[in-house]
Amino acid sequence: MYPWHDTFHMGLIHFMAYPNAKGEEEILSTVKRVLTDEFFQAIEVSALIEENTLKKIGKMCDVARVELLIAAQPLVLSRKLNLNSLNEEERRLAVDEIKKAVEKAYVSNAKAIAFLSGRMPEKEQLGAAKERLVESLCEICDYAKQRSEEFGYTLAVNLEVFDYSIEKNALVGPAPIAFEIASKVRSFHDNFGLTIDLSHQPLLFEDPFYTLNLLSPFVTHIHVGNAVLETNHVAYGDQHPRFGISGGKNDVEELTYFLKALVKIGYFERKLSTEKPVISFEVKPLPDEDPDLVVANAKRTFLTAYAKLLKEV
Repeated sequence: MYPWHDTFHMGLIHFMAYPNAKGEEEILSTVKRVLTDEFFQAIEVSALIEENTLKKIGKMCDVARVELLIAAQPLVLSRKLNLNSLNEEERRLAVDEIKKAVEKAYVSNAKAIAFLSGRMPEKEQLGAAKERLVESLCEICDYAKQRSEEFGYTLAVNLEVFDYSIEKNALVGPAPIAFEIASKVRSFHDNFGLTIDLSHQPLLFEDPFYTLNLLSPFVTHIHVGNAVLETNHVAYGDQHPRFGISGGKNDVEELTYFLKALVKIGYFERKLSTEKPVISFEVKPLPDEDPDLVVANAKRTFLTAYAKLLKEV
């Protein structure tokens, strides 16, 4: 039914699509909604979910034959964790919290975890902050490998590239900094990679071909969505509104262009921790929008973009 099934797995970031699903009943109900939709072969859920609930989600994914990934971005953002803090107590806290999320990923049988760096520091502190971030990432990757002995597989550790000047103000960040950090961590840990998000490309003022070509050796995980740069817009910044929204920077053409760049770097041929390379929708309804309609919008947008891709490559 869907021509990409043999090439990659289509995913959905659950907590973005269903932001009002907070309690266990609502979380499991909306997760089931995704798992029963054959359009999706992967789902990403928040690391903030209680461990017992995550175990239930892991079982549901196993039954539905859908890959599970853990998103620790909400953990980092909600608790203001900083993996590149020059304050050792703050850095230690961030590393320990991500390690707990790694443990949750393993017990729920997730194959990958993603999170973001700490905030972009002042220019004079940039060098030291990058050193701290590399130190933190190496420790997390090492911990994931240590725990693999018990669970029989190695969890992939993905650092997501965020904006550095619009909203999240992350150290990683600009593509050259992402390359520098990833090069150093990967030299020690083969379970490390980068998550690239189409939604963040306008916020980074970077072209996808530039970003993906530069970071190609380290790209192990993909998100796709939209962004708005109009400061007076309700969805301004890193809000991931639906495709086609007035003022949005990404739609069918931009998604097709991004997919072409992924083809060029050979993303779809990569052997990763997940059964197939994953591309996940990161879309969020506005307060007056129905989440299911926003997900339907993303699916239709992707089908159109993928059809254009097949004609052009």
